[in-house]
Amino acid sequence: MLIKQFSEQGYQSLIDTAHQKGYSFYTFDEALAKSDKKCCVMRHDIDADLKAAVTISKTEANANVKATYFLMMRSPVYNLFGRYNHRCVEEILKNGHTIGLHYDEGFYPSNYSDLQELVEAEAAVVERIFGQKISVVSFHQPGARVLNNEIKLKGFLNTYDKQDMESLYYISDSNMKWKSDTIWDLIEKNERKRIQLLTHPMWWVGDGSQNTFDLWDKALTDNFNRTLDQIVETEGAFGSRREFKLTRR
Repeated sequence: MLIKQFSEQGYQSLIDTAHQKGYSFYTFDEALAKSDKKCCVMRHDIDADLKAAVTISKTEANANVKATYFLMMRSPVYNLFGRYNHRCVEEILKNGHTIGLHYDEGFYPSNYSDLQELVEAEAAVVERIFGQKISVVSFHQPGARVLNNEIKLKGFLNTYDKQDMESLYYISDSNMKWKSDTIWDLIEKNERKRIQLLTHPMWWVGDGSQNTFDLWDKALTDNFNRTLDQIVETEGAFGSRREFKLTRR
């Protein structure tokens, strides 16, 4: 039975049902090379919570699902290169997944003007740190230029490019809302042969009762606690661990 809710159990159920319906799970490169195959490309944009991404990556690995996790260098929530977050990425890779670059399209530092150059610069850093080739880019909160297909990247697949992705039907769980059909409906109806499913793991790590505010609070708290763990581990002047409480106003 397909469990239609944002939860770990719901995510497991979604994967199981997709397998039953005959979907294979490929990376972007694999799917585009096998254009005649029925498939679901799992794309995860990591806006705020690498811990949630690790949880989902384990669920997928146990179900023989390979996904692509898009990492942000400029997330306002997590430091991609902090010790604990670095270990999260290493665990995702250990679970058999690939990584891409989640680029903040609205960010233009004063000493740069060309988007291609900016993407190349960030991709090179991520490649060097994690030892994985970055061949695909997704844009965070894409603006009109991206959505109108005006952005063309050389040397990278662009998850929003109509030509790059024309063989894949796109669906997203943004803000825990589906714009048209839900992914559950698509899988159950079995009407779409090839799907690009964008999920944000932070929506799928609860028990199904939480709303977006609750899950944002959880992501912020978890990230803060990982930061605190690293401070206690490395910064002697901080002293022993102290408890802090984040409150919502």
